Amino acid sequence: MTGARSRRWPWGPAAGVAGLALALVAGPAGATHDERFAEQWNLAQIGAPAAWATSTGQGVTVGIVDTGVDVDHPDLAGKVDALATCLGGPCREGAAPDRIGHGTAMAGVVAAAHDGVGIVGVAPDARLVVAKAIADDGMGTTADINNAIRWVVDRGADVVNLSLGGADRRFVTLAGTPLASGIEYAWSRGAIPVLAAGNYDDVLADDVPADEGLLGESASYNYGDLDAVVVGATDRGGEVAGYSVALGDAKWGVVAPGGGDEPAEGVLVPLPGRRHAVVSGTSVAAPHVAGILALLRAQDLPPAEAVDRLLATAEAGSCGRGCRGRVRADAAVASSVAVTEARSQEAEVRAGQSGGDGRVDPALAALAAVLAALAAAGTATVARR
Repeated sequence: MTGARSRRWPWGPAAGVAGLALALVAGPAGATHDERFAEQWNLAQIGAPAAWATSTGQGVTVGIVDTGVDVDHPDLAGKVDALATCLGGPCREGAAPDRIGHGTAMAGVVAAAHDGVGIVGVAPDARLVVAKAIADDGMGTTADINNAIRWVVDRGADVVNLSLGGADRRFVTLAGTPLASGIEYAWSRGAIPVLAAGNYDDVLADDVPADEGLLGESASYNYGDLDAVVVGATDRGGEVAGYSVALGDAKWGVVAPGGGDEPAEGVLVPLPGRRHAVVSGTSVAAPHVAGILALLRAQDLPPAEAVDRLLATAEAGSCGRGCRGRVRADAAVASSVAVTEARSQEAEVRAGQSGGDGRVDPALAALAAVLAALAAAGTATVARR
């Protein structure tokens, strides 16, 4: 790969964001924008280009809680509606500089513009609100993260991306306050939290009990009834990546493109300073799911129905306990369209059930019942889980 070199993101196992394998890359000499798009194997794996014919995320806002964002990166220029730094106290609105690059990368996967420049995100017309809750040394506290989640939700986020790695049990052990309060705040106010499951190289540390990593159980095992979509990673071949932590008892678990075990096998993302890099990790898998949910929210689906469409249309496969499958943007969006059309037909039929004499046509009433059943199929399952 031209101009590539590999290294690790500069945070250790106790950091607040999931470590990513990273390879800095330069585009080929004389590269066209089409060539950069062609490098985005991740979009093809989830069927994003086909989904854009129906939904691009327009009208939806995604919250990014991370290390900040480079608002001047060409892929993200004009995309960010609000910024805040939420370190060591209340969130302070106005700026969220990203000196690590993690938040910029996640924002790009979600919503890089489809404008012929650089890369394109999963939901290219979605808007962003960004809260910096991870400091420039890669460290973060759950108190700051919870504040940041509340801030982006209060600023209109419909989906909240949390590429924070460490999971429930490990995060509580290392940082104290659990993330559940922020996550449930988001869900209770109509925003869908999306949480990276974490990487095994993040959890195999001296302060992590062996049964949470070394013996195959994930540090994210104990999610309980947490109302968040938990995301593991797949490699370029669509298989679960070797570093991806198992999803345990996550209520809504899926896998999405995160890249392979080698840095050069990763996903192309933007970095501060007009750069791009190839990265791997569950951190980069999560914003793919946040992007798909943005596509679904743009179709006027409420949170529970959007989650259900995501789960119901995931490709079944061997991805471990708690995993519903590998996400597909095209199938999710198409299924949402079918539900919407069925509801529209149902409304039309009901409107025509009564004749001029006020009597109900039994045949039309029966058809309306069938259409109602089709529209409801699968959409009530989230509430029951």
